[in-house]
Amino acid sequence: DKIYEKYRETGKTWTSLEQGPHPLFISFLNETIFHIKHALDIGCGDGRYMLLLKEAGFNVEGMDSSETAIEMAKEKMPDEHIEVADMYTFDIPERTYDLIISISTIHHGTKDRIRSLVDRIHSALLQGGRLFITLPDYESAEKWDTFKDKKIMGDGTYAPMEGSEKGLLHTFYRKPEIEQLMEKFRNVNIQFEERGRWFIFGTK
Repeated sequence: DKIYEKYRETGKTWTSLEQGPHPLFISFLNETIFHIKHALDIGCGDGRYMLLLKEAGFNVEGMDSSETAIEMAKEKMPDEHIEVADMYTFDIPERTYDLIISISTIHHGTKDRIRSLVDRIHSALLQGGRLFITLPDYESAEKWDTFKDKKIMGDGTYAPMEGSEKGLLHTFYRKPEIEQLMEKFRNVNIQFEERGRWFIFGTK
């Protein structure tokens, strides 16, 4: 929440917030047919992806653990269902959405918790529904400046010891691990982005 408080007060933040919705997501959205157009954004932040979806005709819902982020999202979309919640304990209704997204968020936990959440997302999607998430690449833990000083919390899981995300878990993935994580989904597409992230989409 401190990150979003600083962002709201000063407008200064890290790269992912300075930029708008990622071009890969925009292409995915434009090239995919959604029949129900009911979307959930897990880790919605200030609501920029939700707003894009709303403008595309979606009924949108969002959650984030930051109260400040939720306030910012509600300022943009006061009539939408947006709430403060922990994504790993959040009660996601089954067979409800035809799109669930999580951008730069779902990796903030252990691999067991991430696996459980991905399985719950699968259950929450309608048949033919789509998932779009991002995960950091395993090698980024050695390349990113923010992880030069880090504490090992598990296989591929670290907590930076300095900076704005000090102490916050980050889990990094190799491509074969992502393929295993997405084993319940069909038509899985895994793309690598030069900043050191994987963009993953799949169909229930």
